[in-house]
Amino acid sequence: MTDSEKNQLFEQVLTKWGIINQVFMVMEECGELLNVLAKAKRGRASKEEIITELADVSIMVEQMAFFYGEKDFLIEKERKLQRLKERLNKS
Repeated sequence: MTDSEKNQLFEQVLTKWGIINQVFMVMEECGELLNVLAKAKRGRASKEEIITELADVSIMVEQMAFFYGEKDFLIEKERKLQRLKERLNKS
């Protein structure tokens, strides 16, 4: 899916369900990811289950970035990656 197609899809989602509902969906999807990771720690979740929940959370994060400002999100993400790199190199 192209960026343009994805942005159009996110616009339709936000128009249909609204930002408040999508914020709650982010919370729900994060909870599902947390649950499957906890199960994985105990050997009770498959790689496929983890990948599915990671994809769901990733899509929701992209929606939130689209709504709140993708450019600012990408700038902050890059800043945090640089900080992580610096911390790693200091250790």
